[in-house]
Amino acid sequence: MLVGGSTATVLIVDDNLNNREILVRRLENLNYTILTAENGLIALDILGEHAVDLILLDIMMPELDGYQVLAKLKADDRLRHIPVIVLSAIGNMESIVRCIEMGAEDYLTKPFDSVLLRARISASLARKSLRDVEHSLLEYVRLEQKRANELLHVVIPLGVALTSEKDYNRLLERIVLEAQSLCNADGGTLYLITDEEQLRFMIVRNASLDIAMGGASGKDIPFPPLRLYDAQGTPNYQYVVTHAALTGETINIADAYDAEGYDFSGTKAFDDRTGYRSVSLVNIPLEDAHQQVIGVLQLINARNDAGDIVPFDSGQAQMLESLGRLAAAALEAYTREKQLMEEIADLRIEIDQVKKEREVAQITQSSYFAHLKTRARALRNGEAIDRERYDVQREKVYVVNEQPLHVCELGAPHRRMVLMIHGWSSSWYALSPLLGTVGERYRYVAVDLPGYGESPRLPTRATIEGYADLLADFIRQNSEEPAYLIGHSMGGMISLTMALRHPDVVERMVLLCPTVSGNLSFWINTFISPITMLERYSFADRAVSALEPYMVSVTDRLMRPASFAERTKIADVDYLRLRADARRSGQGRVRAECYWAMRDNDLRGKLTAMSVPSLVIWGMEDNTVPLRDASVIADEFPSAELRVLPKAGHWPQFETPELTKRYVRSFLSTPLKLLKAQF
Repeated sequence: MLVGGSTATVLIVDDNLNNREILVRRLENLNYTILTAENGLIALDILGEHAVDLILLDIMMPELDGYQVLAKLKADDRLRHIPVIVLSAIGNMESIVRCIEMGAEDYLTKPFDSVLLRARISASLARKSLRDVEHSLLEYVRLEQKRANELLHVVIPLGVALTSEKDYNRLLERIVLEAQSLCNADGGTLYLITDEEQLRFMIVRNASLDIAMGGASGKDIPFPPLRLYDAQGTPNYQYVVTHAALTGETINIADAYDAEGYDFSGTKAFDDRTGYRSVSLVNIPLEDAHQQVIGVLQLINARNDAGDIVPFDSGQAQMLESLGRLAAAALEAYTREKQLMEEIADLRIEIDQVKKEREVAQITQSSYFAHLKTRARALRNGEAIDRERYDVQREKVYVVNEQPLHVCELGAPHRRMVLMIHGWSSSWYALSPLLGTVGERYRYVAVDLPGYGESPRLPTRATIEGYADLLADFIRQNSEEPAYLIGHSMGGMISLTMALRHPDVVERMVLLCPTVSGNLSFWINTFISPITMLERYSFADRAVSALEPYMVSVTDRLMRPASFAERTKIADVDYLRLRADARRSGQGRVRAECYWAMRDNDLRGKLTAMSVPSLVIWGMEDNTVPLRDASVIADEFPSAELRVLPKAGHWPQFETPELTKRYVRSFLSTPLKLLKAQF
């Protein structure tokens, strides 16, 4: 019999109907799901069909008495964890001790107090909940240990074995087969990106359908390649594999037939033809040493130990990503070696025997041949060989809402935009160390804000909201998808304001020492801002500019402690450029306007509603934007990861560049789904 409905299920086992009904009445208003059984045999049958959280057990019953039921429960690994409270008219100490020794959680004699019964039930369920949590944690630790062992003893040796494979087709085939084995997947497909920016099928395997195409099978794959871009250069996010190739993100789908946002018509047509059912899929981009995607590994239908189809879990996806990186390294090494062999083979020497030794000497002593030997030696030693960068840094001017914007740009126009926004009294150069940080698949745009660098002033007074609105329109005008933002100082405040006012154009943010409250440090307010306030007036601006060559030492004494850590290692060429930008002639008025604009744009109390995943980096010795603003980030910004760097002041990208770039690269390269799961 089933009564009520809640999160906890209680089974009442008593041969007396009146007793069962009394217990049901006393418990039903507690919102438990209540099951009843009139004897021990029926109780065991119910336990075989239902998940039960607590058993109220009578002792004196026909068929099986309470002692026998308790013994069978504790002998069964599936049932022994269920707490049992014995309710019996037998009140002697011998019966109580016997039940407790047999594993009963508690013992109440009839007639019992209803308040005491409820308290004992609540306590038993609470203890069971804690035991369940402990069991889950132990199982999680066991699983993570198993995965760590697999990574150490399976994935890494497998990567070494792949690198030593000399047959290209067998190498491709082995990547797929080993990946299938690693997560017990029924199917696997390997795609590689061609020079025509298409995804070409290289290997297709399916164990259930006995399909083996491509690789060493000798069977051609009849499926046409998938285009990454259309004729107008628009990225093709229609298919899950092209999306993974374009974004470099792992995409894990529990059921292809329920997934939204992707075209699975080809998958469904294949299923209709073959009688197959594609359920779970995981798509792993293969990135080379330059973080350039060279292909995609897709696995289909993970199976558990019982042979049932299950989703690929996050741990399997991480192991496959590790395998994917090793596989990409093996493919790249193979390709390099093949290219070297072809280049050497192209050195055809067609001379007569008399001239042979002399011409061979000329060739082997040439710089070209020496370059080939150096590359071959590096390849044998497992060293990375730099390749020529496809992108060239360039400066250009965009016009947005009739406002010219000067930018420094790196990367092809169709790639995802990384918009870089400098701070107060600066220019695009403030973020130059981060250009190209996360690889060549992105388009980096470092902007000169209006009134700074080479961008003319706005026709109206500069405000943080005005800058944010202008840059949001810039993203909409030049990108078909949300951008990544990297903002420094005031640029961080502009980024936060843009995410609040225009969340549709921002996917994630990196904020370097961002202004949050608008209140700068005592040092800035005391020594720097008075000069800035004077520069609002043209005559004062001209006077300060005229005196600048004679006040370099004064400027250094003011700027260095305000901006840089005491032990900073910033290069002289960078410091001189940053100092020149800070004192650029003719920009005093916009500096003054922005000083007040930051004070008027206090973001405290507004960040709790922010959901954009963000990385916030702060210098421990920042004397420009005080660390009290970092505490605001920690307290109010739920989707932010805060990192404070030692030996850095207000310019961590120049003072601790390698550490800063490592944090930025890791954050921007993490798939969005994983970031959202972390927050």
